[in-house]
Amino acid sequence: MGSFGILLMELRAALTDRGVVLIIIGGSIFYALFYPLPYKAQVAVGLPVIVVDQDGSAHSRDLIRRVDAVEQVRVIEVTREARPAETRLRDMQAAGMLLIPPDFERDILRQRPVQVGAFGNAAFMVMYSQTVTGMSNAVQDFSGEIVRERKLAEGRPPFLADTLAQPLAVDLHELFNPDGGYANYVVPAVLILILQQTFLIGIGMMGAGRREQGLARASGLRELLAQAGAYVLLMAVLLGFFLLVVYEIYDFPRFGRVADVYWLLLPFFLAVTFLGLALGQMFRSRETAMQLMMLVSVPAIFLAGFAWPAEIMPGWLVAAGQLIPSTPGIDGFVRVHQMGAALDEVRPSQIQLWVLAGFYLLLAWLGTRFHREAAVS
Repeated sequence: MGSFGILLMELRAALTDRGVVLIIIGGSIFYALFYPLPYKAQVAVGLPVIVVDQDGSAHSRDLIRRVDAVEQVRVIEVTREARPAETRLRDMQAAGMLLIPPDFERDILRQRPVQVGAFGNAAFMVMYSQTVTGMSNAVQDFSGEIVRERKLAEGRPPFLADTLAQPLAVDLHELFNPDGGYANYVVPAVLILILQQTFLIGIGMMGAGRREQGLARASGLRELLAQAGAYVLLMAVLLGFFLLVVYEIYDFPRFGRVADVYWLLLPFFLAVTFLGLALGQMFRSRETAMQLMMLVSVPAIFLAGFAWPAEIMPGWLVAAGQLIPSTPGIDGFVRVHQMGAALDEVRPSQIQLWVLAGFYLLLAWLGTRFHREAAVS
């Protein structure tokens, strides 16, 4: 049988296997559509905070109004007692607490240093960051206004008073993530990981299924490459679904060309497929293939370097992560498609993917030779 015939036969076998279709196609589409849903709001806004106002002055009330005006938080309660507010914070009834100390107004008028307490629940980092940032911005805005009023009282011109109140201004630009959202950051990387893990599971199940049923395996390099072509084709179709449908539904930023993305990820498709074919020869049952590959998913997330920076990981973990196709695949995909990088700028990631594809092809081919010689003997 020719190579094209083997490719069609493998494609037909995969698409007629209910378990494999459920994992490869159903799992890829379901996770790609469902995973971004919790992050659809992109950034957390209007998080509830409690203000403990132990001063009760005009200045403290002005600060409370400024806190309530920022988009990150909303004031749900103003009280004089700190303990009930702390209890509500522990019970997750509030995301943060602002503590305005006694003599707040008196110390301001006497030009003494004043410290305002901003408390957030750091067990939830995204919520904590937004809460503390919102309260801090309001306090800084209030502080700048106090400085401005003092300079005006000293007879300074308004423009000079404004400059002295805010000597340094930050012009913030959120490059490659216009919304500054968490979904724009994490979902593109996870989509590549979803593609890898669903196909590793599906291809592993196909190989284990053949072993269970005593069916013939690929007997040479040509057959192995033809089998791989079927899964590469399926991955290419699903990547198109991600780029054309999922990105459109959730309006993720796109700055690169689709053609560049496909050329970059071609060795990623091959590396994942050959790795799946190599691993599929090791499993004795379909259930084992599925369970083991699912266990690998969580380590692959962290080793890819987007959930936690690779720069602060132990060196041996970083090295281990380079053996997983998703690590260079995610790096290259995000740079090209989300950041608009040229292919020359991601050449190291692409070369690494080609090396991994060749390495896993060698492992898969050696596996076929081993099983063929074992069958003969």
